[in-house]
Amino acid sequence: MTVFIAVHVGAGHLSRSKESKYRSACARACEEAIRQLKQGKSSLEVVSNAIAILENDPITNAGYGSNLTLNCTVECDASIMDGRNGSFGAVGAVSGIKNPIMAAQKMAEQTTLLPLGRIPPMLLVGPGAKAWADEQGLTLVEDDALLSQNALHTFGKHIRLLHNSNVDDGVDDDKEDREKMDDTVGAIAIDTCGNVAAGVSSGGISLKYPGRVGEAAMHGCGCWAQNATDRDPAIACSTSGTGEQIMRTKITTRCAEQLVKEDDIPSTMASVLRENFIESPYLQMYHEKSVGMIILRAVRSSQDNNSVGSGRDDATKNKSNHHVEFCYAHVTDSMGIGCMSDTCQKPKTFVSRKAAHEKMRCSGWLVR
Repeated sequence: MTVFIAVHVGAGHLSRSKESKYRSACARACEEAIRQLKQGKSSLEVVSNAIAILENDPITNAGYGSNLTLNCTVECDASIMDGRNGSFGAVGAVSGIKNPIMAAQKMAEQTTLLPLGRIPPMLLVGPGAKAWADEQGLTLVEDDALLSQNALHTFGKHIRLLHNSNVDDGVDDDKEDREKMDDTVGAIAIDTCGNVAAGVSSGGISLKYPGRVGEAAMHGCGCWAQNATDRDPAIACSTSGTGEQIMRTKITTRCAEQLVKEDDIPSTMASVLRENFIESPYLQMYHEKSVGMIILRAVRSSQDNNSVGSGRDDATKNKSNHHVEFCYAHVTDSMGIGCMSDTCQKPKTFVSRKAAHEKMRCSGWLVR
């Protein structure tokens, strides 16, 4: 069974001077993920752990080093989805959780009713999310422990630009000032049983209003995962970009829905992004549009499909082989990506950069 991991460190304006650091973060996350996948860990656990590595790296806008709010505080969003049963967990606008993605994972794993038949939460925000994480035994830190010197420097630069500008988006004159405006990190994976999972984590938009929740915490917006069935392929997707634009267009689930039906992944993604994002009537107010995604699709092999109903037990079917494809696309200036399968000696890491004449960059390849 092919196992595969892909991660991203955001779609936006990634600085060329920091490209080696972005790639290094992706490589560490991929290498650890493949090690765990080879050990037989579930895709849900592996995705969560890979994102936690990215959250701990100050080069990313997630966890430690996140963008700061107008009040100079860190508030994080994160979510994860399990392709086995559609379980989803998320936290939003939360401070003081060392790894927000771990809280999302714990929430997604709660698939039974609570005492007295209470419904387990799917999304918690703010102090309530922090208190819940404490109950689950997750690592909590002081609110300012996730605040990095680089984030403080960026905050100071952005707040000066805001005060000196007559328009709200005064930072648009300098790409270097926009490089961490809203870069969500994420991961997608398929494990030895053919189960897929996807997740995202983000510090949100620089200078955001306190309490703002972005796509990284919203169901069907930041990530999507569904296992293969007898008729349909497995899909796992992780999305980055401007949260409000992603939520307005529901672009993540639109891509997932089309990729179940179509065979050509890059062509399908390009078409969906053009028709439902770049040309979307819901985004007319925005001068610049921002989205990027990584997607894997896994189709059960023809031999496995022929075996359905042959008397094999479910465990044997789940361990059958898959035809795995990977694709990425972004309409932003750039996107940082890493990926690796169990047959690779080292991860493939790169910063994809869109040419000036291109409306989007879209590419992909067969994993196996």
